Amino acid sequence: MNKGMPISRTTLHSEIADAIREMIVSGELEPGDRIPEKDLCERFGISRTPLREALKVLATEGMLVLLPQRGARVAMLTDEELYELFPIIASLEGLACELACEKITDDELIAIEQLHAAMLHTYQQQDKLEYARLNREIHLALFAAARNQSLLALYRNLEQRIRNIRHTVRQLPGDWRLAMQEHEEIMICLRARESARLAQTMRQHVMSTANAVRNAMNASRPAAD
Repeated sequence: MNKGMPISRTTLHSEIADAIREMIVSGELEPGDRIPEKDLCERFGISRTPLREALKVLATEGMLVLLPQRGARVAMLTDEELYELFPIIASLEGLACELACEKITDDELIAIEQLHAAMLHTYQQQDKLEYARLNREIHLALFAAARNQSLLALYRNLEQRIRNIRHTVRQLPGDWRLAMQEHEEIMICLRARESARLAQTMRQHVMSTANAVRNAMNASRPAAD
């Protein structure tokens, strides 16, 4: 484990969770890795109590799996989840985009433009954690513009299951570049209020994300003898 700046003992467990989340997204902790509680306590200068509270937070998010009497490990996305969930999410996001094109206000469009510009900057800076946060904000902003609470509820339920797990794999450079290009296309369609084209672009983008996760998972698996 690399040495880092100790976290103040008075810091809330949410800050510890943020630090561990960044370790996972950056690839320092990889899918399937056990969480080294003793090492983390020494690294952050904390006791096990706030650390375990932080681990519970990350487990609730789906980023970690708590193992009875055995600590925790970084969650892994199974092939079954990949093939089942992403096509459904792609359909929900496509429908949200169609509705958003009809109902989005100028102020909402400006806000999404600002999020997109900020996300482009994080991509250029290779800041994966902040990129992931802004990316999610953009997708949720499109659902907000769709003005359909039932659709949003369905999306949140499914998206929660993969939200953080998909960021625990190391996205290959080519896949990340493609994702950014697709977001540029999404913005072009949104500005023009081209609902059918935007819906198709979004569905393609979500399935590209599924392929990126699959590529990263395959790259991280040991080669067969």
